[in-house]
Amino acid sequence: MGSVALPVPQGKQREVVALKPEGHIVVLGTAGSGKTTMAIHRATYLANQLAEHGGRTLLTTFNKTLVTYLEHLRPPEFANVDVVTYHRFARGYLASQNLMWWNAICMPVDSDRLIDQAVCRVAARHKGVSLFSRPTAFFSDEIRWMKQHGIGDKDDYVARERIGRSNARITREQRPAMYEVLTEYHALRKANGWSYDWDDLASAARQALRQDDAPRRYRHIVIDEGQDFSPEMVRSLALAVPGDGSLTMFADVAQQIYGRRLTWSDAGLRAGTPWKFEKNYRNSPQIAALGLAIARMPYYAGEPDMVAPTGFAAAGPPPTVVSFDSNGGETRFVIGQAQNAARSGSVGILLRRNTDVSAFAQQLPNAQRVDRNLATWNPDPGISIGTVHGAKGLEFDTVIMPRMTTERWPDQQLAAASSDQEAEASDGRLLYVGVTRARQGLILTHAGQLTSLMPDNRKLWIEVKR
Repeated sequence: MGSVALPVPQGKQREVVALKPEGHIVVLGTAGSGKTTMAIHRATYLANQLAEHGGRTLLTTFNKTLVTYLEHLRPPEFANVDVVTYHRFARGYLASQNLMWWNAICMPVDSDRLIDQAVCRVAARHKGVSLFSRPTAFFSDEIRWMKQHGIGDKDDYVARERIGRSNARITREQRPAMYEVLTEYHALRKANGWSYDWDDLASAARQALRQDDAPRRYRHIVIDEGQDFSPEMVRSLALAVPGDGSLTMFADVAQQIYGRRLTWSDAGLRAGTPWKFEKNYRNSPQIAALGLAIARMPYYAGEPDMVAPTGFAAAGPPPTVVSFDSNGGETRFVIGQAQNAARSGSVGILLRRNTDVSAFAQQLPNAQRVDRNLATWNPDPGISIGTVHGAKGLEFDTVIMPRMTTERWPDQQLAAASSDQEAEASDGRLLYVGVTRARQGLILTHAGQLTSLMPDNRKLWIEVKR
């Protein structure tokens, strides 16, 4: 797979790339501020074997699709840089410590099944406790949150501030019973032969790194899209670099879609004042205005370190919101618009649900599927289809977001598992991600009531009835 020419950082961007090659550095940018390009240049600078600071460098991100995209952008000077997802890094490190083996990780479908069994067992010991009227998804999400934040024991869990889960409606009095579910789940998982689930890997890597005084594999680590990393992931990576190495994290808090409300102190970073980049090089002013209006919605209230754009890419047409009487009419319109736009540029059809992705992909068999199985990135004009989650870090000339209804936005299963407020906060950020993937063209469609996550129009988009 060939590499492509990357823009050379200029001005402030160049200063960030060449920041001191030791310590912890945080770089915050608005959507489209070139964080991914800077991350690649930063990794290249740190890995330069001819420089005194040069050493093997890890460029890591959360999303496997983004790794494929980064590999597509790989410059010739990238020989001393490894580009992998965090979970691949963690599995590799644990294997090097003889702490990982084949079939050691419990898959999500099996985790949910075992958590459901654990809930039933613990509920039988706590008759009449309202906590156990919740759906299994609530307990799965709560256990995931506990692991992502490195909860050490029951007392820690009871006392811990619930960053990112404050709306999940669980009292401190209920937390001991919830922790009992976690303990029962671990026992069931062990009895079934699994040592980990995916959310265990960060804490397992962190604990192993704390006890490991061997030379580190990487002198430098660069995190791209760091807002998606849990505190435990970042803590483990901070331990994975030597004293004369560096950890650099590029992040956009406004794009956070995994509900962790990450702060630098939570993640154990000893960073000074974050560098902030406010110019938006990707989105037209019209698209950026809608993204900024979404970021000003109530579900963004209290978001730390928000970076609002002050400059934009070239002007383009206003976003368009198109309503239909039926899903069939909507589907035909989306396919036609995508095919027309793909004649001269890249098009991303981005959806909330995997089932909707499959339905559109069946009618566009030659489209590039944006998912974890994507092996190579095709930069030519054409159509890509995937979830908004899967498109994290990517960009397209035109983005089309179908099925933008109250039925899907916010996700009803997420609301049942946590709360309406948390579902709105999570999917509101996801909406921001989808909108800001577009460079020049943005079309949102719906057959049914338009999602309430959208701001008041205020001339932010053109409305069309079909």
